[in-house]
Amino acid sequence: MLIHGASGGVGHFATQLARWRGAHVIGTASSAKVESVWRFGAHEVIDHVNTRFEEALDPVDLVFDTVGGELLKRSPAVVRKGGRLVSVANEPPEISAEAKVSAVYFVVEPNRGQLVELARLVDRGEIRPAIDSVFPLPDARAAFARSISPGTRGKVVLRVGDE
Repeated sequence: MLIHGASGGVGHFATQLARWRGAHVIGTASSAKVESVWRFGAHEVIDHVNTRFEEALDPVDLVFDTVGGELLKRSPAVVRKGGRLVSVANEPPEISAEAKVSAVYFVVEPNRGQLVELARLVDRGEIRPAIDSVFPLPDARAAFARSISPGTRGKVVLRVGDE
């Protein structure tokens, strides 16, 4: 399984969850974030700034994209026949029918049961959330600005209450 953006806010959870479920995980990240992808449990890490992932990989069953853009456009080249390309960032590119690859743009919807299960995994130490920064609720505007700025490392959290 190849995960684009394996150190990002969604990607670091995807990396850990895929590993937890027994997948062989290959993550892409920028040069500055390669080490964090190793820490989240990837078996292999590709610095997508200095290496073209499609030249460094054998075909994979699944590409999970959290980045979009150029990485997503080049991703069909590494999905084997019968495999899948899933993006939570952008609509995947058109893929020829002969490739026999399914591609989907997955829009995440909140699911209470899944969130409860994720919380249990965190509480048991089976996955570790990366926290970039914490903002009090009145600073929600600044938190949002941080969440969309380049260079975040993990989730931006809003603290509700005085704790």
